[in-house]
Amino acid sequence: MKPHYTAAAALAAVFASTGAFAQSSVTMFGIVDVNTRYVKNSDLPSNLTMNNSGLSSGRLGFRGVEDLGGGLKAGFWLESDVNADTGSISATGKMFQRRSTVSLMGNFGEIRLGRDFSPASQHTTKFDPFGVIGLAGSSVSSRMPGAFASYYRHDNAMQYFTPTFGGAQLEVMYAPDESVTSNTGRHMATRLVYDNGPLSLSASYGTTNVNAAGSKLKQMGLAAAYDFGFVRLMGFFQRDDVPFGTYGAVTAGAEDRILLGFTAPIGRHQLRGSYVRTNSRGGNAAFNGSDADKYSIGYVHNLSNRTALYTTGSYIANKGNANFSLAGGAAGLAAGGKSIGAEFGIRHAF
Repeated sequence: MKPHYTAAAALAAVFASTGAFAQSSVTMFGIVDVNTRYVKNSDLPSNLTMNNSGLSSGRLGFRGVEDLGGGLKAGFWLESDVNADTGSISATGKMFQRRSTVSLMGNFGEIRLGRDFSPASQHTTKFDPFGVIGLAGSSVSSRMPGAFASYYRHDNAMQYFTPTFGGAQLEVMYAPDESVTSNTGRHMATRLVYDNGPLSLSASYGTTNVNAAGSKLKQMGLAAAYDFGFVRLMGFFQRDDVPFGTYGAVTAGAEDRILLGFTAPIGRHQLRGSYVRTNSRGGNAAFNGSDADKYSIGYVHNLSNRTALYTTGSYIANKGNANFSLAGGAAGLAAGGKSIGAEFGIRHAF
């Protein structure tokens, strides 16, 4: 059970005045997730490491809602990374890297301001059985998150979520560049969602200005899932278009990713698996042949509603000049090499 502090003086002093707080609720929540991981990259030495966020992303957060009356509500959400294996927070240096927003909600929908997840990247988390984290996440065999720090989340964002109409909802995001000399960092994205019973559908599009030369990252995605009860099938197609070149320390070009996955309940436990295909496009011949296939299987053993043991295994087969590898393995995987690994961990939510 998540603790609720509706009269805690310390939080009241930070988050609300005495008069308004009587009509408010504030929740503290978090996840601690640590695992042991083994990775072997082709003929390189194997490696054993401790990691975090194999089943769920480690986090510590505070969220709250104030009822303003007449169907109008205000809310906030502050959420930080927690890397329990080292005791650190996000490598970005941001205190509330995962989310820091304030909202106004009503019959009109929701207006949300602050750092948040882009609608253009939601498919790779919501329709991935492994949620893009751990050994098996679909981002492992993608160059995009490494090339663009804001691939998933954007600062200074303004968002609008429509009310839900028959299971359908539209969300829109605009994040300005905040510069008078360049539009680098400017981001616009939208996503149309349909959730009705066992069926989930989603379509998204977004653009980000990635450098002063005017180059843009264009993201297009389609996703679907259907829950049959004994198994939930899911998949997505994500197309990321960017001019071939070097971004930071990463050489990247256009890329297509296709995921097919499932989750299946086994009593109170869960079996999950996925296949991810990465196709490289838009570069020279060597780059265009740098593709990969990734296979993953996992099992979650729930000890309670909040605590779980889990294990995951993944295998990447690179093609051409691709050298995608599982995190934690020895550096220097040769082009066309293979990466295999497994992890075992404990996740506790509060």
